Amino acid sequence: MKRLTLNFSILLMVVATWLTFAYSAPLLNTLEAYGVQSFTQFKLMAFTLCFYAFVLALSRFINAFKPLAIILIIVAAPASFYMLQYGIVIDSDMLINTMETDPAEAGDQFSTSFFITLMALGIIPSLLLMYIKIPKARTLTQIKQSLVTAVCFCFLAVGIVYTSYDDFASLFRNHRDVKYRIVPFNVISASVSVIRQKLERPAQFTSLGQDAVQTKTSAKPKVMVVILGETARADHFSLNGYERPTTPMLSQLATSEPILSYKAAMSCGTATAVSVPCMFSFLTADTYSNAARNSSNVLDVLENAGIRASWIENNFGCKDVCNRIHTIVMDEDRCGETGCYDFEMLDDLSSWLRNITQDSIIVLHQMGSHGPAYYKRSPEKLKHFLPECKSEELTNCAKEEIINAYDNSLLITDRLVSQAIRLLRSHKELESSMMYVSDHGESLGDNGIYLHGLPNWLAPEEQRHIPWIIWPSETFEMTGNNTDANINHDNFSHTVLGYFNVETSLYNPSLDLTRLTRDM
Repeated sequence: MKRLTLNFSILLMVVATWLTFAYSAPLLNTLEAYGVQSFTQFKLMAFTLCFYAFVLALSRFINAFKPLAIILIIVAAPASFYMLQYGIVIDSDMLINTMETDPAEAGDQFSTSFFITLMALGIIPSLLLMYIKIPKARTLTQIKQSLVTAVCFCFLAVGIVYTSYDDFASLFRNHRDVKYRIVPFNVISASVSVIRQKLERPAQFTSLGQDAVQTKTSAKPKVMVVILGETARADHFSLNGYERPTTPMLSQLATSEPILSYKAAMSCGTATAVSVPCMFSFLTADTYSNAARNSSNVLDVLENAGIRASWIENNFGCKDVCNRIHTIVMDEDRCGETGCYDFEMLDDLSSWLRNITQDSIIVLHQMGSHGPAYYKRSPEKLKHFLPECKSEELTNCAKEEIINAYDNSLLITDRLVSQAIRLLRSHKELESSMMYVSDHGESLGDNGIYLHGLPNWLAPEEQRHIPWIIWPSETFEMTGNNTDANINHDNFSHTVLGYFNVETSLYNPSLDLTRLTRDM
């Protein structure tokens, strides 16, 4: 069968137009929501088309037109799907999250709609492009054609910007997220940013806290259990005033135990790949960079001071935080294909506590409320809120069903945290404490946004407002019993050092929740 032949200029316009409009729904929906005038929208789309045409024309210069166009089409299809499905944007942090997703976690993201979109907007257009034949031209002619076309579209793009500067400046100044909604430009931009971050990462590991020294204050071994939560939002904890009983065990325990739940705690970031290394580092939410993942964290510093550090992993990895300490991984071999429910870490915690002979810390990294398959985070017999959403495609479920599935997952967190406290309380031979801190929050369809991972400056409060529970409350004196105190992940590492009385140049007492100060 004879292949369809198209002049390069025509094919270039077809591909540039496809890239501009086929994946534009997330952008246009947002522009409409922001009340951007139709003519400004038109000019932005025209500029985008010229930009794609300029880049693709240059690619012809090195015979890379079709490969580049196919790459852009293939990455644009899933990006557009997830942006529409969950209301997310694509930036470098989101790309890093995607790159660090393991097969089990990725499986929760795939759905029938995803594959239909990938086929319709990615695979089929790519195959058509491969099928279309461009007439051969002499090398010199091809170069001229490439440069002339690129220059023309460059002039057009510059002209649009020059005549629309005020409109564009106002749009991008008032709505910084717009550039992260232009598909597939956002994917390319995020990729360049991630590559730059990787190249900036120090080649050699940076050791910190070599001066760490502990001052013993207790005859008993001191123990801290850190339960590192996943995707829990503070306003869904009944302990914080949520109307549904999502933390019945903790609420019951709080009638007899000094449990304190902070109601105004904020996370460092909106994704595990940022928040977990950030909170264990000595950087703050404002100064955090990817270099923290190649430097000592608070667990390393504790070990420098002679305190044993351990980690139980029931999530999709510790994001380099547990690389140098003893780690137990909960996996399919132990719990079956569905993975381990979080409370199954209690057996390992119990065994660990029975063998304590020195000051020690252990981190239980939860699966928590990781979505979108919230329903997988709780066993059938412990589900209390029904009916729940049984699909990974959240937009196919009623909001009430999504919240039911999410709240059921919090019941498992409630069980884990309360039973960990009871376990610690039974070990009278230890001086112990517990901190439960979530890595970030979650959007559950509020304003059409799902999941998490938006940039901090764009993220709604529910993606950063996290539960933070401590026991016993008298150990954490800084805030007294003020549950409305403003704390955040910046406090975490310094609080852990303060609890174990570790002195090091890294320690900042003003961020230590165990230290009573007059400033709070």
